[in-house]
Order: sequence, then structure tokens, then C-alpha cells
Amino acid sequence: MNRIALLAAGCAALALAACDHPDAARQRAARALKVISKLDCPETQGTLKRVSAAADGLSCDYRADGVEVTLKLIKLEGGSAARVLAPIETDLRALVPKAPSDAASATAKAESGGGDEVDIRLPGVTIRAGDSTANIDVGGEDGARINANDDGAEIRVQRNVEVDGKTVESETRRSRHRDDGIYSRFILASDKATGDWSVVGYEARGPRGGPLVVATLKARRGHDSDDDSFSDADALVRHNVGGRKTRGIVIGAD
Repeated sequence: MNRIALLAAGCAALALAACDHPDAARQRAARALKVISKLDCPETQGTLKRVSAAADGLSCDYRADGVEVTLKLIKLEGGSAARVLAPIETDLRALVPKAPSDAASATAKAESGGGDEVDIRLPGVTIRAGDSTANIDVGGEDGARINANDDGAEIRVQRNVEVDGKTVESETRRSRHRDDGIYSRFILASDKATGDWSVVGYEARGPRGGPLVVATLKARRGHDSDDDSFSDADALVRHNVGGRKTRGIVIGAD
């Protein structure tokens, strides 16, 4: 890839639960997601500064140098997180039109690009990488997925999110960890997009029945701290609904 560098090893931590240990019950209780009716929007979070807050407590806006973040509390419609997150993704994709939209586009480019390729397939893990592409899938729909090529990258991490009206989950993991939370992270990054934004995405989480706390982020071209901005957005979400810290995303220019 030319300019976008991605480190996503910790993404799988959001999709694949950690091992149990003697203190697991207390940690599960501490990570339990809260049901809230209004947002708590602090004046600052890291580099972000609050610039507005709705009187109904359902949204607030933050700004930093080259970054805009909107925090929203969204009720689930018909119990489907995918349904309420889909229009958010549509709006974000329109801002970064050249980012790859699915695994097929990255795979097709890898097949036609020549050069050295790596193809690894293990239970629950698929990695395919060429000179200018990478396609990584961990845990299927209920896991982490990374598609990248010369135009940009797409990262998706989710757990307990409904797909086509059906909840995709791991019964083995859920029976061991009993985590009913909905987690979803979506990032598009490109240095070849035609608009002003080079990185966009959202962080969403909430209890299975909702509502979801969703932080959408937009970073302008030339901004150098997208990874810090996503960490700040993640912190705003956790400040409101709880849950574990998301680790392992770094986005920057070569």
C-alpha cells in the first residue's frame, strides 16, 4: 500500500473473548453494558472538545484539529443493530468513495496484480495478501474483517450484530462468557478519495436490547492522529455505556 498503514491485531479482541480465569465473573460484571436514556457528554475527551449538545440528551458534537465526532443515542428498530447502522455506513461510504467496499474487490485485485502472495486458511481465520492488497477475516460475520489495497482500507469488527435479520453469534463463546453486548466498529481509510475526508468510521456498542451509543468520526486529509481520535471516540462511547476498551487500531500515513 502507498500511504495508509494499518495495525489491526487487537481488533479481534473485540470479537473474540478473552480466556476465563478465577476473577472472570467480577470482570464480566465490570464490563457489563448499561441501558441509558440520555447521553453524558463531557466537555473534553482527549483531544476532542464538545461544541454542541442537544437538549434532549440524544446527541452531541465534538471537534479537534481536522476531526469531527458526533455522539448519538439510537434506539434499536425491531431489535436489529444492522438496520440502524446501515444508513450510517451508507453516509460514511459516500465521503470516501474510493475505499474498497467488500472482500471481493480486494481479492480480485490481488489475483490480477501478480507478485508474491500469501494465502493462509485456518479454522476461523483467512489471510490473503499480495504486493498491494490484504484481505483478513477472523471469525466470519461475528468477528473482524480487514480489506485493503492501494486505494485504501476497510475495517469491520462486530459481535452480536444481526445479519439479514438473524443474530450471528458463537454459542460456545457466549455460554462461557455470557456477553450479550452489541459491538460494532467500521472504518474506511483512503488517501485517494476525492472528497475532503481521508478517514471515516463509527464505534457503536450497547446492550442486546439497545439503545446503542454510536460515535461517528470524520478526519480530514492530512490529519496525522486518526488512531488517537478513534481512541477518544471509543472512550466517549465507553463513558456512556461501559464495556471494555477497544485496542489495536492504528491508522496513519507512511
